[in-house]
Amino acid sequence: MYKTALTATVSIIFTERLRPCLSLHLAGVYCIIDLGDFMKNTFKYSAKLFLSLLFVAFAGIMLAISFAVIFAKSPKWVMLLFLELCGVTILITMIWQTVYDIGFKDSNMVRTGHMKENLYRGFIIGGIAQIPFALALILFVVFNLKFSIYRFINSVYFWFLTVIAGSGADKALGMRELGVGRITLMFLLLLVVPAISGGVYILGYKGIDLFSKFVYKKRKE
Repeated sequence: MYKTALTATVSIIFTERLRPCLSLHLAGVYCIIDLGDFMKNTFKYSAKLFLSLLFVAFAGIMLAISFAVIFAKSPKWVMLLFLELCGVTILITMIWQTVYDIGFKDSNMVRTGHMKENLYRGFIIGGIAQIPFALALILFVVFNLKFSIYRFINSVYFWFLTVIAGSGADKALGMRELGVGRITLMFLLLLVVPAISGGVYILGYKGIDLFSKFVYKKRKE
């Protein structure tokens, strides 16, 4: 009887001492699982956004070719202005269509307790989606490829790249010939997508649909 009571007492003491450790261990395991699911879905969304950005790049190239013909007799700044306005509009539209719904769905998941709030997710998605474009820029710099080719491929930023390159924009210069300062600005230009993606995600998370409000206002007028 005494032996049984002693065993039970030791068992209770051991369990009580071990319980916090087990709780902490399980919390860590669940945290790792949640982080794994979060990153898995984030990479999936980033891949989807990357495909959208490829479409934007293709659309920018088509616009550059078309506008070169349409505005052949107009001042160059007119073509650059229209090209940039159209390019940025397409860029924002594609990011909006891809990321807004993600933010909206995540807000519902948070409200139902299926995930934790992370308002930086949109920035992360945009940043990961830009990695291939950053690698492409690095390759252009390392192999000193022509700036004109890089600008043509990234026609959605045609005007910005022309301003960054300055007097070297219309010369057959290699990337390294533009100098460290201008190349740094080109890398900073890659932050445009994460910035837009982050902002759109937050709007989706908050349920603020600017496009619908704008269309509704136009129809009302």
